[in-house]
Amino acid sequence: MSAPAINMNMNMEKKKVTVVGVGKSGEAAASLLARQGAEVLVVDDERKDPPKNLVSLKSDFPIRFQLGGMRAEDMLSAEMVVVSPGVPPTRLPMNELASAGIPVIGELELASLFVVAPIIAITGTNGKSTTTTLTAEILKESGFKVFLGGNIGTPLSLAAFRPFDFIVVEVSSFQLETIATFRPKIAALLNVTEDHQDRHGNMETYRRLKERIFENQKRVDYAVLNADAFPPIPLFPSSYPNTCKGIPVWFSRLGDPLFPRQGVTVLKDTLVSSIMGKEEPIIGLKAIKLVGSHNLENVMAATTIALLAGASQDAIAKTLTRFSGLPHRMEPVRELRGVRYINDSKGTNVGSVLKSLEGINAKVLLIAGGLDKGSDFTPLREVILKKVKRLILMGDALEKMAHCFKGHPAMDRVHSMEEAVLIAAASANRGDVVLLSPGCASFDMFKNYEDRGDRFKKAVLGLCPP
Repeated sequence: MSAPAINMNMNMEKKKVTVVGVGKSGEAAASLLARQGAEVLVVDDERKDPPKNLVSLKSDFPIRFQLGGMRAEDMLSAEMVVVSPGVPPTRLPMNELASAGIPVIGELELASLFVVAPIIAITGTNGKSTTTTLTAEILKESGFKVFLGGNIGTPLSLAAFRPFDFIVVEVSSFQLETIATFRPKIAALLNVTEDHQDRHGNMETYRRLKERIFENQKRVDYAVLNADAFPPIPLFPSSYPNTCKGIPVWFSRLGDPLFPRQGVTVLKDTLVSSIMGKEEPIIGLKAIKLVGSHNLENVMAATTIALLAGASQDAIAKTLTRFSGLPHRMEPVRELRGVRYINDSKGTNVGSVLKSLEGINAKVLLIAGGLDKGSDFTPLREVILKKVKRLILMGDALEKMAHCFKGHPAMDRVHSMEEAVLIAAASANRGDVVLLSPGCASFDMFKNYEDRGDRFKKAVLGLCPP
């Protein structure tokens, strides 16, 4: 889905705008629009009551609500539609809207029209939340005033007109479906592996959406890319995102032999930058607090972005020695009787689980499963048969996963997180790792991945000590 071009100097006064979906993004978009003088109609299929924040605004600004059912006429009577990322395009009368010339954009696009600081945008199938947060932390350590938001939880609309030095946002494929003019000064694509096939249909569409992050950049902007996932041109032109218009800057965990080129790589167990034209050491790998090969890629991406934004090498090194990661992302929970328990509830796709398993040098008792996103679990079969001592499955995807991993010597089907943790604890020996890394969405049994991770942690912390 693409939107018609939007005028950056658009006057919202008296403009009729329909906001579709009343999650965090929809609420923030409606508030921003109302404050800019737009006549806002908020519609939602499932929600029955409007958010309190919008109700309080209603007395001063023209906001109306149509909740409990979306109607085509509510959108076709508008001059612009702002759709929340959680609402798929199939829920909207897209053909009719296009014929009527009514632009359909997302909250990210809308908010970008009203922010005044340079935008740093980060996307990828895996690692984007960690990279986005780490980038913001480094820039703060360098003395910059930074807004951190986007798909990570705080809508970009909350940064409108505020005097930040940088806007650092995590961007999802759902958000990139509805951009028109969104232009980051620095855009990063970390990786693209299978995910969200239930929404996008195929990998080609998903990859193309991810690459839209570069779509509106100019030659003075920067495109940050993982050389290990997207080999640099001219040797591998087919792998280079064809939407890249900015200056390409690369990072490579594998120590690409084609370096030095402009970018960040690993040489002799040291993080090294050639961004300023010569190789300069940043920090020894052993001093970095984040662990795992996947986190090293996140560190390199954040370092690359921060250097391009003007962060000091000292600020980068200081941040990397103290930043330990985010909740629900390979988060250590407890060690009990020599068994480590790790919460990776954010591991919602096959690629993420694969990276997590590859980063553990121990026998694993894996708790997996949840709401299937149309994923092919086959790439996990080899590593699970080799490394996973016990496989504990739950949720909507249980039988699909069980069929994929048929032949595993120790497989359990469970109906709750508590049951899964008890079985894992009873089967684990000293030196083993109990890992929650579902490879699926959470909405079949939990509110979200945070709720799932919290339930895991509660069950683990409730285990009796020896």
